[in-house]
Amino acid sequence: MIGSAILRIYVAKAARVYVSGMLSILIPFYLAVLGYSAVFVGFALVAILAGNAFSNIALSYFERRLGRRRFLMVFSLLMVASGIALVLGSGAAVILAACFLGNISTTGTEAGPFQSMEAGVLPDLTGGRAAQAFGRYNLVGYGASALGALAAGAPGLAPGGFAVYRAFFFGFALAGAILFMVYSMLRSEEFSEPTKIPGLTRLAPSSRRDLTVISLLFSVDAFGGSFVSQYVLSAYFLLTYQVQSEGLGIIFFVTSLIVAGSMYAAGRIAGRLGNLRTMVYTHLISNGFLIAIPLAGSLGGSLVFLFARQSLSQMDVPTRQALMAEMFGREELVTAFALTNTARSISSFAGGPVGTALLASGLTGGLLLTAGASKVIYDCLVFAVYRRRFR
Repeated sequence: MIGSAILRIYVAKAARVYVSGMLSILIPFYLAVLGYSAVFVGFALVAILAGNAFSNIALSYFERRLGRRRFLMVFSLLMVASGIALVLGSGAAVILAACFLGNISTTGTEAGPFQSMEAGVLPDLTGGRAAQAFGRYNLVGYGASALGALAAGAPGLAPGGFAVYRAFFFGFALAGAILFMVYSMLRSEEFSEPTKIPGLTRLAPSSRRDLTVISLLFSVDAFGGSFVSQYVLSAYFLLTYQVQSEGLGIIFFVTSLIVAGSMYAAGRIAGRLGNLRTMVYTHLISNGFLIAIPLAGSLGGSLVFLFARQSLSQMDVPTRQALMAEMFGREELVTAFALTNTARSISSFAGGPVGTALLASGLTGGLLLTAGASKVIYDCLVFAVYRRRFR
């Protein structure tokens, strides 16, 4: 039976990822409708990635000062402010500020502090059954992302121009308000409020070494991931094949459903192979499909490889989270998630200017090739480092 705290976390996850699934597709189209260039689309990407990095750094610094529940309530209000800003303004400065402040994910799932915090407390709330808990948690997320992607096709189907986009931005603000209410109903003890001891000093020396190594490895993966987010894929299919928002909504609805199904399969495979092997083997094969997407030469071929890639690419998410639950102790886990996500966010931000340059040069296929190569390197490195300690 699912406890009330876990259920509230699932509700928060679903609301958050639903609007992320929409906005990661809609923002490039909204900017195009406003008349902004591909270069500004890249600048907006950099602003989003910078905001994700800032929020994870803030989590590492303010978690113990504000408390986990209050911290999430503050960032929920920033989502509200970001959505309202996008409703009321369309100037470049307003758009960039809203992208920075709102934790608007580029991936269709999320990269901000919410997941770091929730993933850190889920094993405790579920009696330590980490793999199953993370599987359900991510299943909820990708299911909501699928519905958000489908909804993103509405501006291409409904009349109303800017009004339709602004309705979606208002929905983003409303989701922030829902998160605020959900987190306000959680009790502090349900979020395992940390002690006042600074984060890194609570880690054992071996855990600090692991945290340093795994953060560097995750940074390589995140650098590649910045070139293949749902935001970037939307721009890729728009610029390469002129696929409009309604078509992309259906495409990403299908990919999210495929990923949601793979979340269930990941747990079963990990039970046989182990978390590390499942995460590396499936990810490595998916990256071969990723590299094939821009080489296919046609929309149909690219979609075949995209769907094949999505059937495997996110199996590493619950297994990676479960691997970290194996690697770090109970008191260390939220800090570990926060700091590794900070490293991932900073690395993704570093990829933003490179992606902007590739977009400006018209080398959209180069985004996916760079992503695939970076991720293959990551897979080989993480397996080489941890294969003797973990299955």
